[in-house]
Parts: sequence; C-alpha cells; structure tokens
Amino acid sequence: MEYICTWIYLDSPEESSEYPQVGKKSHLPDFQKVYWKCVAVFFACSTRFNPQRRHVLFTNRQQQDIPEVDGFDLGSFLKDLDVEIVTIPLSWQTPEGYFGKWRNQFYIFDILQFIENQYGSQPDARRISRSVESNTAKTDWEIRRTDNSEPCFVVLDSDCIVNSALDELFDSIRRYGLLALPMPYSETHYINGVTREDMRWIYTDLDGSDPGNNPVYYGGEIFAAALPVIRQINRIAPVVWNKMLDRFRAGQPKLNEEAHFLSYCYHKIGGFGSLEGFIKRIWTSPKYSNVEPKDIRLPIWHLPSEKTGGIALLFKNLAAGNWNSDELGGYVGVPNRKKYLNLKHWIRYTRVYKMLKN
Repeated sequence: MEYICTWIYLDSPEESSEYPQVGKKSHLPDFQKVYWKCVAVFFACSTRFNPQRRHVLFTNRQQQDIPEVDGFDLGSFLKDLDVEIVTIPLSWQTPEGYFGKWRNQFYIFDILQFIENQYGSQPDARRISRSVESNTAKTDWEIRRTDNSEPCFVVLDSDCIVNSALDELFDSIRRYGLLALPMPYSETHYINGVTREDMRWIYTDLDGSDPGNNPVYYGGEIFAAALPVIRQINRIAPVVWNKMLDRFRAGQPKLNEEAHFLSYCYHKIGGFGSLEGFIKRIWTSPKYSNVEPKDIRLPIWHLPSEKTGGIALLFKNLAAGNWNSDELGGYVGVPNRKKYLNLKHWIRYTRVYKMLKN
C-alpha cells in the first residue's frame, strides 16, 4: 500500500509561534484558514493524479470539526475524495523559548509513531532488527531495497502541489527504503539557527565521535520512506529529543527544528536515495525567485511563498467549481505566472514593482 499524506496542526494561544511566510500568529483564525486552503488544494491535486493511492490528513481536530472555509464545506469535500482523517495530539511540543518559530513542526514525529503503531501491525509488515547505534547498514538496506510488501509513505507540507502521478517516486522508495532532499547550503550558512559546522559538533556529541565532515541538511517539506525506516526513526528521534532538551537547558547550540532532527536520523540510517528530480523548494516571490523552466516537469512543487497567492487562488477557483488542474503552473508561477488572485496580486508581479522592491 502507498500513502500520500499531509497535516495541519491548529495551535492554541499558548502554543502560538511565528511562521514568517504567513505573517500572523499561528493560533489566529486567519492564519489557520491559510493552511486549510492549502490542505484543500493539496488533496484536490494529489487525488486527481494519484487516485489509486490512499490519502491521509493528520490533524488535531476531529473530522466533524473540519471547518467551512469561505463558505466551502471542506469536511464534505475531503470525504468525497476519500481522504482519511487521522486525529492525533502533538506530544513533541518544544518548551517556551526553545526556538521562536515553527513550534508545531515536530508533529511529524507523532505522525511517524502513529504510522508504526497503526500500519506496523498489518500481517505483511515484517519487522527488522537493527540497533540505533549500529553503523552497519548493508543487511538492512538489502531488505529495504528488495522487500515490496512494506507500505510506503510520502508526508508533505500542505503548501506542496502534487501535479502528476508519483509512480517513480514510490518505486524509488521501494528501491532505497528512504529518500531525502539535500539542500544546497554552505557550511557556514545559518539554517534556522545553526550552521552545518554546528551540526557536526552536535552530531559528535550525540554519537561520541566526529562524523568526519560537516553534515548535509535535508529539507523537511517531504518525508518519503517505507515502514522499516519509520521504525528506525522512531527509535532514534526520542534519544535526540532528550539530548536537545538537555542542550537547551544548558544554553548550548542544538538542533532547532524537525528537519535538523530528520537530517541526523538520515545520517544514522544511511544508504538512502535522493529526492532531487522529484521535488524542489521553489521560491516565486517578487523579491526572490529560483524558478527554472525545467521545474514544470517536477512531479511535486514546494511553494512556500504561494500560500496566500497562487494556492489561495486555486482554492478560490476550486470552491467556485471552475478550477482546471491542467493549468496549475500558471496559478503559482511555475515557470510563468498567468493567473492572479486580485489586482494587488497582479501589481506585485509587474516589472516596475519588482524593480522597486529589489
């Protein structure tokens, strides 16, 4: 079985933190509405191109509490698409002051634990035995590469657009067991509070030995793995969590967000494949764009700066019943923008406006 998932966690005022791309506190209704629109568009696209795969929404809300968004009955819409709603709490909550942004991003580890508990009990889901401390991955990798009976999971941020079938992606997950998205940061670039040089010394503290190089940082917008790897991560991550809480209390550099944690888990597991060619973090704002013509061929676009632009427009048209999934790139600027939310949105992408902003 193959699963395509996303998630939305609705913060309380006590849990609220900063999410720069939206620009509002995360407990506010207007902030949460932005992400509900992303959820609607995510599943509209993914189920259109991957109807044979199971789709799951993880959230801390019950199915009956999924709201109407601008008059659109989102709960009924997801039900009609046969999206499974899984309600789980956030137990991986960082303490106040741990890091100022993205406090709910560690929800991915609650999701992975649920996946192991729920899907790991299936008769065809065969366990493997390998300690977290082991550096010998050959046997495990051989199993991951050749065993096609295990369920495979792709968990994406909701501001991703799945614009084609993911057959090759799931084939690669079955080949490697785990895929990761390397991000091209320099060794001294601050990645949400730490550099890759800092990551090296944190890894050294975790492992008791120097990894020998500055580790690669892997993007957290996508998690792609088979069930045996999820079991491994569920053994590794709690140890890292406790160590990072100790470092926080001691005022030491630490891994600040979920992608830092996942990068370490991937480092420990080894033997994985690359997500390059399947997904790209595509910036489309007037101030900065890394769009390339070839991006149109990627099966997944991660669009952090489109949550209140192109994705909101897709939702508006989806709710009105006049959305055409064959024109996705024109809504979100991949590779060229052809549709606009309103006059203000259009002005932001005029040449004069971009020149003034730059």
